[in-house]
Amino acid sequence: MKYAKYSVLTSALLMSLQVTAAELVPKDMWASGFAKGTEIVSIQAQSQRVAVSNSEEGLVDVLGISAKGLHAQSRFADLVEEGEEITAVAFHPKHDYLAIAVRHADALQRGRVLVLDATKGAPLASLPIGVWPDSLAFSPDGQHLLVANEGEGYVPLGKGFVTARGSLSLLKTAGEPAQWQHQEISLPALHGHPDMVAPQHGRKLEREINGAEITLPFDNSPEHLEPEYVAFSPDGRFAYVSLQENNAVLQLDIAKGSIAQVWGMGMTQHAADAKEDGQYQADFALTALREPDGIALTPDGAYLLTADEGDTEPKVKKLKAGQPAGGGRTLSIFNAATGAFVADTGAQLDDMASAAGVYPDARSPAKGSEPENVVSFVADEQLWAVVALERADALALVSLENIAEPKVVQVLPLGEGAGSGEIAPEGLAHVVIEGRHYVVTGLEESGQVALLELVL
Repeated sequence: MKYAKYSVLTSALLMSLQVTAAELVPKDMWASGFAKGTEIVSIQAQSQRVAVSNSEEGLVDVLGISAKGLHAQSRFADLVEEGEEITAVAFHPKHDYLAIAVRHADALQRGRVLVLDATKGAPLASLPIGVWPDSLAFSPDGQHLLVANEGEGYVPLGKGFVTARGSLSLLKTAGEPAQWQHQEISLPALHGHPDMVAPQHGRKLEREINGAEITLPFDNSPEHLEPEYVAFSPDGRFAYVSLQENNAVLQLDIAKGSIAQVWGMGMTQHAADAKEDGQYQADFALTALREPDGIALTPDGAYLLTADEGDTEPKVKKLKAGQPAGGGRTLSIFNAATGAFVADTGAQLDDMASAAGVYPDARSPAKGSEPENVVSFVADEQLWAVVALERADALALVSLENIAEPKVVQVLPLGEGAGSGEIAPEGLAHVVIEGRHYVVTGLEESGQVALLELVL
């Protein structure tokens, strides 16, 4: 079918179409030389370079990418002060810039965006932003940079804890990086907003504070809104930001510099394996808040895709049928203009992970394979998505030829021991080289970067 027509075909016609056989094929595996930390990847297509952030080591690697594989070009180290942490990196789509999100050592203090010369590594600017930046992305035209300031850190205060408010930082990138203008966008209270997390769901939030796991109450007040992941529409008019713990997505009007819409992501209902018993048996009627982490737009901007990893837990020791769990274990599809739900993958991601021998049974009572991130692209005039399954240590290839019925056609393990959570694909990026489609993923727990080709 022609991609340009897929969004206007009738459901009956879409359901009659057959999925083209396709698979992801491993092409190369680059090793950083460190045990872990290779988290976020960003590709500059015109120069065929990949930037890789290493949160553990406080550095950024730049790799060349070609049909032959990945090769190291530069390593930029000594980028942060003691206690600071690199959380993400983004290549400017046109200029020789790397933007790096850096958390402050103090969980209540503002972070910064460090801008480097992407060839020489020379620092060009250090720009204050909001508290605890988690992800960032340039608009497709490079005129804006948006940062999700999660404000996730908690600090003891008296008998309780205090946390910073989450926010968004919108930078206009005109001129040299030192001249970029910063606008901080505050988030409103969203109590009672439909399809978000709500008091009746009985949620708890687990955070590590001073080396101890602490259970914290939370709601949809501004200090508990935690922007997670950023994705731009292809035309750059809007940006979308996931609020994972709050089970929502914000739509930001870039020209106005303000929030246009807020959508609760609702719940998914499908069969799941909820027991750690050494076997995969999807016989539990799962009802779960989606709680998306990574998000993406389809290339025409018509649909928003969410990787429904989950974060919160119900305040019970054992999940009961019908009670909302945390994390949909799904790829979900929404109308990008209205936020209306279109479809999700149901049990397919875990089903296919089991068929590939990498389903993480120990995670059955929690969040299964944990969809972490997603990219979407068109190949051979068909629409595809690739989903990173963090706990299954695998990538899932999903056909979106029938947008109302997404089909998981492959789950590909990313190395020996996959299914243990010791590889952990995190960042994802897609690029076309010499007419062939490639996916790059950072493997956070193994210190590697994988290159895969979509073979049709």
